[in-house]
Amino acid sequence: MLSLSLDLPEFKVIKQENGSNFHFVVVEKECEEERCPYCGFLAGSVHDRRIRKVRDIALLHKPLYLFIQVRRFRCHNCLEIFSETYDSVKPGCHQTSRFREYLYEQCIDTTIQFVSRKQQIPYSTLERIFYSVAQEKAGEHKEVIEKKRKEIQKTWF
Repeated sequence: MLSLSLDLPEFKVIKQENGSNFHFVVVEKECEEERCPYCGFLAGSVHDRRIRKVRDIALLHKPLYLFIQVRRFRCHNCLEIFSETYDSVKPGCHQTSRFREYLYEQCIDTTIQFVSRKQQIPYSTLERIFYSVAQEKAGEHKEVIEKKRKEIQKTWF
């Protein structure tokens, strides 16, 4: 059995399986409570669980899939049901943020089609990831430029 750190501190490893062409790791979030997104109270009552399959950066040249045990909580204050959130996986995404970033960087150096074949990801999925990450980076760049512009204006006036 292979034992390596995932470098995802918010998760603890429950189980791992190493196949001939892949690695599967079952993880769950370390934290026992989650803040309710509706009212802000801490909820510790687990309503139910589900499994979410997420792809991460390759490990020893084999795809790594995380099976996240997602807990859904019931808030005792407002009675809403909500899922826990993760820093490393955005809501609705099937890849970790670092894998999305890695794919974006790979596409800059070559073509989307080449990376799609190499990573065995559908072209349309990779294209969507690439433009999504590019839009995020453009927003960050715009914020930095605006901040610098305001600093310059303050020194002039």
